[in-house]
Order: sequence, then structure tokens, then C-alpha cells
Amino acid sequence: MKLRKNGVAIIAMVVFLAGCSGMQLDHTANWNAHQLYQAGKTEMESSSYTTAIDYFTKLLARYPYGVLAQQSMLDIAYSYYRAGEAEKALAQLDSFSKTYPQHPYIDYALYMKGVVEYEKNISFFKRLLPTDLSQTDPTPLKNAFDLFAQLVERFPQSEYAEDARYRMIFLHNLLGKHDLEIADFYLRKGDFVAAAARAKNILEHYETTPSAPYALAIMIRAYRELGQKLLADDAMRVFNMNYVDSLESPEIKRYLQGNIHKQANFFDRMRGSSIKKL
Repeated sequence: MKLRKNGVAIIAMVVFLAGCSGMQLDHTANWNAHQLYQAGKTEMESSSYTTAIDYFTKLLARYPYGVLAQQSMLDIAYSYYRAGEAEKALAQLDSFSKTYPQHPYIDYALYMKGVVEYEKNISFFKRLLPTDLSQTDPTPLKNAFDLFAQLVERFPQSEYAEDARYRMIFLHNLLGKHDLEIADFYLRKGDFVAAAARAKNILEHYETTPSAPYALAIMIRAYRELGQKLLADDAMRVFNMNYVDSLESPEIKRYLQGNIHKQANFFDRMRGSSIKKL
């Protein structure tokens, strides 16, 4: 009987020790907010983003108020962004913006939202062949553009405003190319009403982009094919006033008087075209 009791005790001790060995003691249990933040910052600066997020998250859980907690929210968002977890980064930035709408760093939060949207979607668009561009949804790029536009409008003196403006220019040009590819597709298909409408949209919303002269040439040709001589002549006058030097461009010539039913898309055809706006 005694032997049996000893056996039970040994088994119980083994189970207890096994349980203890499976438990990991939290070495940060007695750390203050400053210690947690510095540890997270060190890990973030060494690109150990998962570990950094862990430290910042512990800080928020234990010390949810104060400057370090607010900064930790932004650093968590940045760490998620650098770790390639865009959606988690955006969620964290949204949470920060809603919790601290008047925070001194709200311009940074808005800028980072734009950057995350921008880089998440630009990387996708860069993988596409030109023939795919007309078949993609430009809404994510427009969202990024709108975020940068908000930053520039609300905080024109922000240290992030200049970079936001550069990104807006790139996005504006890319969105213009997107619409130009669609207009080109309609023209090649023989849907001249749709081609003219899409070209008009480019001239109304992307008139400062490199796509504008090509859009105007598409509009002229579409009007001619529709028998709208007055509209075509008016558009041609606008073209001569703004893009006369581009008349020698092979692509412009093709739009105005060449074979518009080639199957190759605009970007496959265009090589080394020099367009200048006067």
C-alpha cells in the first residue's frame, strides 16, 4: 500500500514538473512602460518586427494610457507594414485615428495609411502586363490618392506632404494610363461612342498626365468615325493649340489617320514616343 502511494506521488510530481517545463515565464512581467517601449523600439530598428509588435502589444495591455501607449499604436502599425501585413497595419492606423483624432501625429497616421494602400496596390499593378491594365479595378489606387490628397489639404506644412504630392503625381499618371487603355480598347473594337466618352473622361480628370494627348487623338478619331465633323474639328483645334509637336508621333498618326483595328494594345505599340505640351 505504501509502495502504491509512493508511486502515485511520483507520477503526480512528474506531471507537475512536465507542466512547469511547458510554461514559459514572461521575463517582462515586472517591466514598466518605458522598458517595454525601449525593447520594442530596439527590435523594430533591427527589423525584428514580430518581436517588436509583441513588446508594444504588452505595453498597450498593461499601460493603455499615456504618450508611450499612443506611440506604440503607431509603431505597431509600422511594424505590421514592414512585415508585409498591410491589412493589420491599416486596422491599427484606423484605430489610432479614431481614438486620437486630434493627436499631433495624426498627419503621420494619415500618411502611413496612404503609403500602405499605395505600396500594397502598386506592387500588384507593377506585376501586370499592359494588356491587363484595362481589366483591373483602379479603386484601390484611387483610395491611396484620396488619402494623400487629404494629407496635403489638411496638413500642407507637414513633413510628409511633399512625399505625398510625389506619390499623387505617380498615381494620377497611372490612373490616366488605366483609362487610356480602356479608350484604346473601345476604339480598336469599333465602339466609338464609348471611346469618345472615355477619352473625354481622361481630358477632364487627367489632363495634366502624359495620357492626355493620346486621349484627345482618340476622341478626334472617334468623332470622325461617328460622322461628328464639328466635334472632331473642335477637338483638332484644341490638339493643335496644345500638342502640335506630337503630330509626328507614330501613335498619334495612327489614331488620327491610320489603321485603328490592330489587335495589339496601346502600351505594346508605343515605343519611344516624345510628347510635349506647349
